[in-house]
Formats: sequence, structure tokens, C-alpha cells
Amino acid sequence: MTSTELDHIVIGCRSLDEARVWCRDVLGVEASGGGKHAGIGTHNTLLSLGPKHYLEFIAIDPDAPQPTFPRWFGLDTDEVKSLITHEPKLIAWVARITRESPSDAIEEIARVPGNPANVVRAAERGDFRWRFAFTSDGTRPRGGVLPHFIQWDVPSHPCERLPDVGVRLNALLLGDSIPEQTSMLLNSANFLDANVQVGQSSASSIVATLGTPSRQIVID
Repeated sequence: MTSTELDHIVIGCRSLDEARVWCRDVLGVEASGGGKHAGIGTHNTLLSLGPKHYLEFIAIDPDAPQPTFPRWFGLDTDEVKSLITHEPKLIAWVARITRESPSDAIEEIARVPGNPANVVRAAERGDFRWRFAFTSDGTRPRGGVLPHFIQWDVPSHPCERLPDVGVRLNALLLGDSIPEQTSMLLNSANFLDANVQVGQSSASSIVATLGTPSRQIVID
């Protein structure tokens, strides 16, 4: 049976240099790793959130050619461009297909009714290979409240190569004007993670609480 769990959270930024400065100033630690996404026109740097989760800082790669389809996480949209104008912002989260699930499980998840991230494409960075569920128009699923889904096609995972800097994800709160719809999709994907909670909100929102070596920080 296909099941899913939290993989990583995504902070959008205008540049990776800006992301590294923000990470240092706000979280008190250094981002590391990452690289270019071939054919997608983005690049990233990462931060460990423990043995199972990580934080991804992502930006449009100015040296990469324009992809033939909209970039993920809404990076080409006016909405996200406006959000990250002044500082990096939490814009999305990603749920992974568990290792025990079938090899074509992401195709099944993409067909779940109500899931707007239903276009599956292969992606790579270095020696990592995965399949990812995009939205056809590049917008964020339900304003970032619904996850993108990922199925890793290699035995290794980015968490295994990131230094543990003592930052942990304590909670991820998904705010939705119709929270039942978000809960329904997560249930359809057999999503299990006690740190992810769905609540009532007047507009779509995504808020993460991180524990750092010095304090607890709320980011959105």
C-alpha cells in the first residue's frame, strides 16, 4: 500500500546568497550542500532538520536556460515573486512516498482526486534521482497548503549527507479556509506525520516552528 510522510519544507528566495545570509542571521547556522536542478532552471542549498527531514532554500538559477514548463513551487508566478521580494519565505512543503510503497506509487498519488500536483516529471541533482509531482501551470497546490509529492529513485537521501546543526522541525501548521479538503487529500495519500497539522484559516497559510540550538523560531 502506498503511504507518504514529510520529506522537506521549502523556502523560496531571490538568490542563494540571500538564503545563506538569512539562514545565518535568523537560524544562527550555515546552509550547505545542494546544487543545480538539470532542465528545471533552479538551484538550491539545504539545511538538516534531523535524520528524516530537511529545509530546502530554492531560487531561480540565473545561469540556467528557461525550462520548457513552469518551474516548481510557483517560482515563475507573480504571487511567489511578490512574497520573496523582501526576504526568503516559506512557500511549500514536500511529502515523500515511503520506501515500502510500489515503485510507481507517485503516479497513483498524482491521480488522487483533488490533487492539483498531478504532472509527474523526473528530476536530478548530482547523483540524486527522483520523480516529482508538479502542477501543470506551476502554481503552488492550494497556495502551498497541499504538498508536492516526491518519490526518491536512489537509496540515498539528502539528509544522510547534511551536517546535523541542531535544528529540528517541531511543527508544520497548514491553514486552510476549507481544512476538510486538505485533510481529505492527505488521508487519501495515507499521510502520517504528527508534526503536520491542518487548521482553519481565512486564507491559505503555511507556518513552521523550528527549534534551533539557541531558541525556537516561527517562520512563514
